[in-house]
Amino acid sequence: MRSSDQILDTLCGFLRIPSVSTDPAHAADVRRAAEFVRQHLIGSGLSGARLIEHTGNHPLVFGEWLGAEGKPTLLLYGHYDVQPPDPLNEWTTPPFEPAIRNQNIYARGACDDKGQTLILLEAVRRLMDRDGRLPINVKFLIEGEEEVGGEHISALVESKPDFLKADAAVICDTEMFAAGIPTLCVGLRGIVYGELTVTGADHDLHSGVYGGAAPNPIMAIAEILTALKDRDGHILIPRFYDHVVPPSQDELDAWHSLPFDEKEYLKTEVGSTTLTGEPGFSVIERTWARPTVEVHGIRGGFIGEGAKTVIPARAVAKLSMRLVANQDPAECTRLLQEAVAEVCPRGVTAEYKAIHSGAPSLVNTDNEFISKSAAAMAEVFGRKTVFIRSGGSIPITGLFDKHLGIPSVMMGFGLPDDNLHAPNEKFHLPNLYLGIDAMVKYFELLGR
Repeated sequence: MRSSDQILDTLCGFLRIPSVSTDPAHAADVRRAAEFVRQHLIGSGLSGARLIEHTGNHPLVFGEWLGAEGKPTLLLYGHYDVQPPDPLNEWTTPPFEPAIRNQNIYARGACDDKGQTLILLEAVRRLMDRDGRLPINVKFLIEGEEEVGGEHISALVESKPDFLKADAAVICDTEMFAAGIPTLCVGLRGIVYGELTVTGADHDLHSGVYGGAAPNPIMAIAEILTALKDRDGHILIPRFYDHVVPPSQDELDAWHSLPFDEKEYLKTEVGSTTLTGEPGFSVIERTWARPTVEVHGIRGGFIGEGAKTVIPARAVAKLSMRLVANQDPAECTRLLQEAVAEVCPRGVTAEYKAIHSGAPSLVNTDNEFISKSAAAMAEVFGRKTVFIRSGGSIPITGLFDKHLGIPSVMMGFGLPDDNLHAPNEKFHLPNLYLGIDAMVKYFELLGR
């Protein structure tokens, strides 16, 4: 059996690869990361592990072991691509030079998702090294485009469901509710991400000569955005809430029993002066079970040092919606587009185009694959597993449900303060090793 030092060395090698999928300059690095995963699968005895290529996309890594006749088949999913590391000056140590401090490993991708993907890889390797076989059947599907919309894997899941046939999917890309609390995520919000483009004149104009007469696209974007959501965080898009189903009272009672401190959350995770959002809902409800509309950036006009009095001809806002169970991404996109058209100011044109989307997901906790996962985690961590939802989105879960008809078991081992998508991303190393133990135990329980 591989030692913890060997596993840590493997993780460090994985993290040193700057597999930033959104940056064409890192295309070769993304491929190196894919090959890293493939070689790990081969080293575990999955000799047929291979890259699935498609022109214009980063490769998928596929491998399978199907020697457990009559036993369940799990589709093991993860991703080897990472977010850009910017801003670099806010990292304590370089983002692609792993550093260990206080039992945490710091690097881009440490938790999202290389460290957690390695849990799946190492669990299979441990069983194969120990027994020469697995107690269940597995199919690995590891992608390199999760951070940019997952176009390649979406096409494969939709077009080849028989190739990926399984009884359930297992995903390690979520977090524990708090340190030491084994956690299963049973619900994820969906996402629609896109751009709102507002166009005024056919060229930039001098604000002294034309100010007061010419339309200003940046002002128009501000007016549109404030017409989509009020100051309390209530979304004003007509019919947007029509299909939102509130959580059951049992689920709410379970959430309220969790060790959550709103003041500590504000201080250690958010870092602002106060929390915002819809009145009448707890923080957990607002982030797990309510939809949102958020603005991620606005560009247009002059933003350099000094002064330039220009009325821009064009402005763009990056805009997303997070959706909850029963909300359809295509329908919500249409509702947003209709609302933008309705509130568009005079003198400009406005258009919202979706760039990528993913459906929300919600899994029944009575499912056998969920219950045995909870049992495995409870045995390893020594306390009862809790069920949570997450405000984040993993679009592949909706695709697995729609095209393969299988539930997704989200066994997460990250922590709330792991700084996903931010400087100084980390992964708590004890969770890496306990995660491998829990995954091995889960495979064994399913194979009995």
